[in-house]
Amino acid sequence: MGSASTSASASPTILTPYGYSSGTCGYCSPSGQRSRGKTSSKYGMVTEQMTPEFYQLLVDRGWRRSGDYLYHPDMARTCCPQYTIRLNTTTFKATKKHRQVVNRFNRYLETGQKPGESSTAVDDSTRNAAGKDKGKGKGKGKNNSGKQDILDELHSREVGYIPHDEEVHLAHSFKTQLVPAQATKETFELYKAYQIAIHKDKPETVTMRGFDRFLCGSTLIQTPINHGTNVDEDLQHGRLPRTYGQYHLLYKVDDVLIGISVIDILPSCVSSVYFIWHPDWAWASLGKLSALYEISLSRRMREKGVKDMKWVYMGYWIPDCQKMKYKSEYAPSELLDPGTNTFYPLDTILETFLVSHPTGYHPFSNVTSTPFPDTSLTQDIPIGPTNAKRGDAPEKAGPNSETGSESDTESEEEAPSSWPDPTPPGFEDPSRITDEAVELVFLLFGRNRFTGKGGKLIPISNLEFRDAEVMYREIKEFLAAVGQDNIAALEGGVAEKAVLYLG
Repeated sequence: MGSASTSASASPTILTPYGYSSGTCGYCSPSGQRSRGKTSSKYGMVTEQMTPEFYQLLVDRGWRRSGDYLYHPDMARTCCPQYTIRLNTTTFKATKKHRQVVNRFNRYLETGQKPGESSTAVDDSTRNAAGKDKGKGKGKGKNNSGKQDILDELHSREVGYIPHDEEVHLAHSFKTQLVPAQATKETFELYKAYQIAIHKDKPETVTMRGFDRFLCGSTLIQTPINHGTNVDEDLQHGRLPRTYGQYHLLYKVDDVLIGISVIDILPSCVSSVYFIWHPDWAWASLGKLSALYEISLSRRMREKGVKDMKWVYMGYWIPDCQKMKYKSEYAPSELLDPGTNTFYPLDTILETFLVSHPTGYHPFSNVTSTPFPDTSLTQDIPIGPTNAKRGDAPEKAGPNSETGSESDTESEEEAPSSWPDPTPPGFEDPSRITDEAVELVFLLFGRNRFTGKGGKLIPISNLEFRDAEVMYREIKEFLAAVGQDNIAALEGGVAEKAVLYLG
């Protein structure tokens, strides 16, 4: 085959395979600890840069990212199967618990009174004035139909969403701000306090470098969002994002940072990465409150012209993990069948079955109702066994409800291991991928590893490897995990595809 060198796009998705591996698990152990055995199995890869559109494709196939590391659990073998869960924000229905959380927080902002306190921080005349003014004006959080939506009530005491004459009567000033995911002294100090108090991390292990690598950065390429009209003020004050990418949604009371939603904003969803809150605010259930703010952000973006925006992806849901339980309290939610990449309603039947069958892969079509008809992700691919057994995992830890969120994190610092047989659910079988298919794949070659620029796309058929057999096997496994159609190649082109890069 002749030379077919092609100049690399300025901003392609670049993927470097790490391979299949097994490591310790942070879910089946107490907070701040890992499992004794290497029972968490996954396929991983590293990305220097990735388009939001490509990451949307990956999360719809069961992938997640931790910093620049992307991973997909082996849902047939891993000790704690991690299911992709998403919430439809256009039809979200709040529960009594959600309303209680919002009302409790708003009561504190209005009166200065925490639950259980017999006195207030403002006198009766001030409180009466606030109550008299509440609901007047043209606050962004008001519902003129007379029926107060929970997401309207969520913003009803927030600076920027209510008239100034209502703000001045509140006991405490509360505001949120959407900012790029950058490590600052303010955000790191809150992160450190949270990790030490809630996750029992040792102070010396919580570093700015780790925070920056884990929950900050710009792995996702910033891509402009096409909003509708009348969004300038929202963009200026950090109520809406200008681009898709990585963000911190900051929560401040009296200008003091009390919480951070670490999120990715993608073309169809707000993807929750992590939530950080100050230990002094445990009474406020900020984890639940932050989920409502992320739902509100998704809905407001859609109302402002981003028509594909309708979801909040809440990370992974693990059937028998108590600290994940809260995710199924937000409805209507959907769960991804990892063998077919098809979303199903997370109804009582499916949830009950998975809780009673916490390990191994079980096709959802054998359990519950018909999948949603609008999905385009169904694939006719081989799946792993339905009777996979747990390995030598330790006993499950007890409830850990004080966290309110989980880390959804993995590390690439594990030794790669052999590809399992049969192949993991949702992946292709690498043994069925031919050498000819590998040779069509473009490899990014000649990239400056210091500047991260330059390079050309060269078909693998034009290259020679010291150990071609090993290299071809690793590339086949990479194609099986990501999907051949999603990787740039001579057949299929480059546009909207990811580029293979071996470093």
